[in-house]
Amino acid sequence: MTKTIAAFTITILLCLTLPHANAETKRTSGLVGLRPLPRNESDLKSNHGGSWAGMPTFEEQKGNYPFVAENLDIVKGWLDGDFKTKRLFFEFYWGLGKGRDNLDPQKNLLVKTIRKWETQGGDVEHILICREARLAVNRGYPDAKLGPFKEDGRILSSQDVDDIRKLFRDAHKKGLLKKDNYKLIQMVEEPSYFAKDPKAQAVIKKMEGVAYECHQFNRHWPLKTGWSQPEKVIEGAKWTLAQGKEYIFYYGPVIWKSKNYYEFIERDWLNQYWKAGLPKKHPKMHYYLNTFPHAHGRGRPVGPESDPHSVLGMTKWLIEEIKGK
Repeated sequence: MTKTIAAFTITILLCLTLPHANAETKRTSGLVGLRPLPRNESDLKSNHGGSWAGMPTFEEQKGNYPFVAENLDIVKGWLDGDFKTKRLFFEFYWGLGKGRDNLDPQKNLLVKTIRKWETQGGDVEHILICREARLAVNRGYPDAKLGPFKEDGRILSSQDVDDIRKLFRDAHKKGLLKKDNYKLIQMVEEPSYFAKDPKAQAVIKKMEGVAYECHQFNRHWPLKTGWSQPEKVIEGAKWTLAQGKEYIFYYGPVIWKSKNYYEFIERDWLNQYWKAGLPKKHPKMHYYLNTFPHAHGRGRPVGPESDPHSVLGMTKWLIEEIKGK
């Protein structure tokens, strides 16, 4: 009788776990994600790239994006919209100060951030992490430190990764976090350096993947000769995927009507990347839209998704391109 019960229990467990495992295995494309900003009125106090006061919000688009709401895989920092997914990603800067990076899980800000989302019902999928001293020093963090690689100061040290892994384990043991480990995605500044330097490669291999931010502003312009030129991005992406790691193409902010704008420029850039060889449909190749309203990009409408020029319209198009209609 005991053997029969045990066999029955194993069968039930397999039935419960195999469908999810098979779904992950059979997936032919990666995740499509979105950073929705401004989310609501509280975000309108921001002054990033110009004042956000009076701008339209995602909250005001309620009911206007049924396709995106149903099919978006992952969202950054918001569980109050129409999105059905509870998968979350967020950015985190390590190395801004000892107080934030305190390895006591009760005091650590990274642990507190994960805990905040988990207590709200969110499932943290990716933590896009880096050192960001260049910007932070002038934003109230005088003690911020770059990482060990002068070619890309965003890359963490090997010790950083070990400390964070231990932090997760300790926090889980204390009941602060649901899991004892989370996916660390290294946000890089230079699109291909990490794929060529053996010491940088060693750090990346201790993490779950790489995220590269591609903007249409400043040094990223123009596409063919700017910081995000396709050849370098593709080199970094292919190396990452070849290691069995995940790669996030973190796209945006994108421009809106201005001297360099032409219709659907944001789609054209992606099509040029794909034509040049950036993997489009790969289970570990993810596309996250970072279309927050920077500079003249802030004039772009948020929605509805039926407007192909809006942020939600662009998101709908990207979902269809990556995952099919």
